[in-house]
Amino acid sequence: MEDLSKEWHHEVRDCVTQYSDKRTKLWSFEAKLLINRSNMRECFSQAVSNSSWANFGYLVAAEIGSTDSLKELRTLFAAHGIGFIKLDVVDNPADSQVLIAARERPEIDWDMVNRLATENRDFLEYVKLLKQFYQTGEARPADWDVPDLDN
Repeated sequence: MEDLSKEWHHEVRDCVTQYSDKRTKLWSFEAKLLINRSNMRECFSQAVSNSSWANFGYLVAAEIGSTDSLKELRTLFAAHGIGFIKLDVVDNPADSQVLIAARERPEIDWDMVNRLATENRDFLEYVKLLKQFYQTGEARPADWDVPDLDN
């Protein structure tokens, strides 16, 4: 036997222990203001790299350069399962469009989660919130920006 988690941050290790019931799907979003021919591959590479840990990974942009750019994105995204969302930041972000649906990955890449958690304090805080949800079953609106539907 090899303990794959022996080098993991203790918060990640605790989160994985709680995650075993698989009550959730985890999403990752790489947000950009503009995607065009000149920055497309860099943005795409960042989305692949930064969302490889999640069940669903998306590149999100407020503006896309041209229809040729969207066609190129479809080709790139099909190979890696990354989705694309056109963000409507001006009028109503909730009306944003999924132009390319992400392909679901059945398992979380916990090694990548650990790497990101040890390199990025914000991501570590995300892991802590996730662990708290797994332990309590409660998604506190203040932590997750969950809309209060009771009002």
